Amino acid sequence: MSRGIERREIFSGEEDYADFFGRFREWLNKFRGKCLAWCLMPNHFHFVVIRGERPLSELMHHVMTGYAVNFNLRRDRAGHLFQNRYKAIICGFDEYFMQLVPYIHLNPLRAGLVRDLSDLVNYKWCGHASLVTGGQDGLIDKQELLQHFGDNESASLAKYIKVMSEKAKEHGLAAPSARQGARLRALRETGACGRGMFSGDDFVEGLLKADEKNINRARKSRAELLAEVSRLTGIPSEEILRPSRNRESARARAIYCYLCKEEAWVSGTELMAELKINQSGISKLINKGRDIVKPVQLGI
Repeated sequence: MSRGIERREIFSGEEDYADFFGRFREWLNKFRGKCLAWCLMPNHFHFVVIRGERPLSELMHHVMTGYAVNFNLRRDRAGHLFQNRYKAIICGFDEYFMQLVPYIHLNPLRAGLVRDLSDLVNYKWCGHASLVTGGQDGLIDKQELLQHFGDNESASLAKYIKVMSEKAKEHGLAAPSARQGARLRALRETGACGRGMFSGDDFVEGLLKADEKNINRARKSRAELLAEVSRLTGIPSEEILRPSRNRESARARAIYCYLCKEEAWVSGTELMAELKINQSGISKLINKGRDIVKPVQLGI
């Protein structure tokens, strides 16, 4: 999940949506990840992904940096586009997951961008349409998603639609309110989406607070990561940084290198200088650390 700085729009037209969507799809495919739910809104976006061969932070860095540069060039503007770094939560295929998917796909309805649940299939920048219409958006992995809703595709799809309907009713979204209707008319008449019209992301914020240990709200420092690895492995910080053939120390060093790359965007050059190891050695440590950690990361 990420928002525009000061909650400003990050997508103001089809060209913007298509640019961001194309970049995300391209990099997700390059990294061999899978997308299980997604939605682009005028001032924020959500994705549920199973990370691939590369860290999620690296994927989002490529997507958001490239998009922001293009966005600024198209408008002859300068400065930041996104509000801080994206927010991510790590979770399994449990009750969080079963709530996340409908929450994300109901965003356009919650914001009044579509009339009702049946009209949600007409919102182009959301994974819901390709699920229920049988179309392909080239991003969402329908088979991977639906297997968590049932034993076969037809039963799974029926369960997904039922859950979506239940969540819409639960949040009073089953039928358009007068306020939503007015919003929708204004949007269709002007083709614009006003600032500040979207409700707070209470659900996601709640998940972030509930699972705070697994959240990367901001880029962590190397010192923080070193202390964290030391605490988790029981290996003193100075021993992690010191060249050693001790198996447990080497294991902790590999985890540290991997997390530095994943969480702090530390370059290989910086790690080489800190650990006094050549480039090949750093690459091996990062790969070894990835094999040890093996996170299944669902980002929203």
